[in-house]
Amino acid sequence: MLDASRCSDFRLPEAFSGYELEFSRVPVRYPTAYNPQAWASGAPLLFLRTVLGVDARDGQLVLDPAVPEGFGRILLAGTNAFGKRWDIEVTDSSSDIRPAR
Repeated sequence: MLDASRCSDFRLPEAFSGYELEFSRVPVRYPTAYNPQAWASGAPLLFLRTVLGVDARDGQLVLDPAVPEGFGRILLAGTNAFGKRWDIEVTDSSSDIRPAR
């Protein structure tokens, strides 16, 4: 997903053709796909939520990250939840939710 967004000027198309990368160095947009596609603009946010494993349970934010090794640090500063602002920080080896500074 990240490689695909980099190759399309961070404007995800509606669909990709599905060619393996051995045939093309970059993901190939499906020929009749709209680019950018309005609903695809929300896909990176869902992707980020999924990778971080952010969820709201019983009035609390919880994390269950699935960040690939070597991905680096992800910081979501000032995330709104439950009428408060939170900083969410995840690396490939740790995760933390704390009140925003």
